[in-house]
Amino acid sequence: MPDMLNIGSSALLSYKRALDTVSNNIANANTPGYSRQRAELVTQAGQPTGAGTIGNGVRVATISRSGDALLQVRVQSDASALGRAQQYANYAGRVDQLLSDPATGINNQLKGFFDAANALSQDPSNMTLRQQFLGGAEALTSKLGATQAQLDAMDAELGSRLGNTVDELNSMTRALAEVNRQITDGYARGGGNAPNDLLDKRDELLNEISARIGITTAAQDGGGVNVFTATGQPLVLGFESTPLGIGDPYNTGRVEITHLGSNITNELSGGAIGGLLDARREVLDPARAQLGRIAVGLAEAANAVHENGVDATGAPGTALFGFGTPPGSVSALDTPAVVGASSNTGNATVSVAIDDLQKLGDSTFELRFSGSPATPKLFDLRSGQEVDPVAMGLDLSISGTGSAGDRFLIEPSSRAAGGISVLISDPAQVAAAGAGSLANSSDNRAALELADLGNKAIFKNGGTLNKTHIDLVANAGQRALIANQNLSAQTAISQNTFAERESVAGVSLDEEAADLIRYQQAYQAAARVIQVSDTLFQTILQAVR
Repeated sequence: MPDMLNIGSSALLSYKRALDTVSNNIANANTPGYSRQRAELVTQAGQPTGAGTIGNGVRVATISRSGDALLQVRVQSDASALGRAQQYANYAGRVDQLLSDPATGINNQLKGFFDAANALSQDPSNMTLRQQFLGGAEALTSKLGATQAQLDAMDAELGSRLGNTVDELNSMTRALAEVNRQITDGYARGGGNAPNDLLDKRDELLNEISARIGITTAAQDGGGVNVFTATGQPLVLGFESTPLGIGDPYNTGRVEITHLGSNITNELSGGAIGGLLDARREVLDPARAQLGRIAVGLAEAANAVHENGVDATGAPGTALFGFGTPPGSVSALDTPAVVGASSNTGNATVSVAIDDLQKLGDSTFELRFSGSPATPKLFDLRSGQEVDPVAMGLDLSISGTGSAGDRFLIEPSSRAAGGISVLISDPAQVAAAGAGSLANSSDNRAALELADLGNKAIFKNGGTLNKTHIDLVANAGQRALIANQNLSAQTAISQNTFAERESVAGVSLDEEAADLIRYQQAYQAAARVIQVSDTLFQTILQAVR
């Protein structure tokens, strides 16, 4: 039955809970991912009387959590896009800096080599100029090797970063699976009321997971959430998580990402992992391959000229550049690196040579055996498409029999720049004269050809060494520019979305201060109601004594 004491008590208890909620909001104003909570006050059912229904006080129906489900999806999407943009811009900028900086790029050394050849053509019998020409060749090969080493170091670092990021992701998906369990238990223990702090923790974990990989989600009954990669591989199903794995099947540091043992590297996108994979495919792989193409093209073209010339002793020229260990053990066209996966079960062996420099691009390939009987197919790792080796300028030879699932990594030129060396140390062996010349000839035909080698079309679409180098630097710069623009844009978008989220779910200390005063006054008034009720009760007691 309603009475003044019960009504005052209900108000006192309700406003106490409201004050507790406001205090909790203030305490968590700077807690990442915290969503503002509100004590939802409702009127208690009144008591019917002959004079009408009399009010029965107030109660807290629930502690609600501010938020917008669609806005939360945007926060996750932006976190994924920003995570990708940060990693991609990092490597694009570093590769651009490496290739364009005069101190680390090959521009000065490439120009110096051609300048030395041109100077030699002015006085081909001058031993000092011959020595300077060899010095220019040594400087160029040394710089090619140093630049290759820098790119290889970035590639190794990228692989390590991928492994660390996958470990972080696995830790977060395990945590989310446990939070799913806690949320389900929380709803059960709370009589269907939301465990708000756990829901905040769930959303914050989803944001962190999204920053590392692109995901899709599906809500569960009970408040939990299932998480999948963008292409559907499950990462979290209810209370269970499925970790991603890291493998290095070729033992080269080129890591792959697996899901339940299957390679899904080419199926992942978004987040830091997607950014790292895209940077490897679109930035590092092409830069290493283009640098290697310059080394291969330089060696092949220079050797053709030099071997057709005559040295100071009147002997035919020999190869100027070579590859491998010992130096010169591998010709320019035999530089492609082929590595079989450690999991291969067949006995196939694969060898690759460059068949046509005019067709050679900047891709990395994988030869895959599939079907029954196992048939080999060549795939471009950047596009993911099957390609014809002949159309790629490659001469592919396979001996033995491969098994379904066997794979071979083929890098036509990606490692060439690190293996080029000068094969001549005696300036008298520099073949500056043209064919048919005598010893100590003043003929300069070979030297002139070497000096003009940078402008000779030796690659596809009439590409020259100079143009290929210019394109290498320009492409790196363009990628870095676009990557930085995308990063700036995505940073702004993410900041705007975060601000919007804060306006909906964040804590405003001004609002909380106002609520604190409002609920404090209401609490004091409720206490006064109880005090008056007690006074009235004491009056009745005194009247009946």
